[in-house]
Amino acid sequence: MEMFWSPKGWRRPSVPPPPDVLSRAVADGVMFARPVVQDHDAWIDAARRAVASLSVEQVADAFLESLSTRRLDLRSALGSYAIARLLPEHVFAPRSRALNPTSMKLRCEICGQYPDSEQDLNVLNFERFKWGGVRRDNICYVAFDLDQFTRAPRRGSTSADLQIGRQLVDTLRRLPDDTTAPQAVAHLSMVKGNKAEREIMLDVLGVCGILQTPEHHGYSQEFIRATPREYPPLRFVERTYPVSWWKGRNGVNQEALGQFLPQLA
Repeated sequence: MEMFWSPKGWRRPSVPPPPDVLSRAVADGVMFARPVVQDHDAWIDAARRAVASLSVEQVADAFLESLSTRRLDLRSALGSYAIARLLPEHVFAPRSRALNPTSMKLRCEICGQYPDSEQDLNVLNFERFKWGGVRRDNICYVAFDLDQFTRAPRRGSTSADLQIGRQLVDTLRRLPDDTTAPQAVAHLSMVKGNKAEREIMLDVLGVCGILQTPEHHGYSQEFIRATPREYPPLRFVERTYPVSWWKGRNGVNQEALGQFLPQLA
């Protein structure tokens, strides 16, 4: 936390811990000695292998556990699982230069990844513990998040966690018709944490399709290709896809709830 964050926000530049502290953090698996460089195909393979080792029951239970413990690293995995479970095996497919003429490097039109990528895993893990991840549909983050989840200590959800989860879902169902996702955050005080953490929680519910609109179902039914996620007429300014469209009148999708959080369905 201290490496990247201060009371005023992001540290620019970051301030690494002393060598002995860094060495211990690396040994404990929460920090990393060097960035990881992999090409597009390797990140796709990593995400697909990671999700294949997990079940929806595991990530759902961890999401519920996070509601009372504020273990945001555990909360993140449900969203990453929802995205990776339908991620197709594919090679890099560069999108048209006309779609991003100012970009120096083209992204894959299927997943949005660059042909190769250097990832500072310390930044990814900081964001994971600080907010529950912010690069929600970034495949590098998805692969890293799921891999870290398999190593994370857990106590399991409790009856109290289930009660908080039910309160969360009931509150989202009862919101006025014109409530947007950012406005909904103010009603979610039953979940420990701050505004930013609750916003990310809604992002997770959105990519699962638990919060959706009639036109945009998140990743509950199919993997959403990168191009329609990022380019006109679909602009994602407020939140991660598809929460930027969500309003209270669309409610909670019961089918997706049963698929990703069966304990609450």
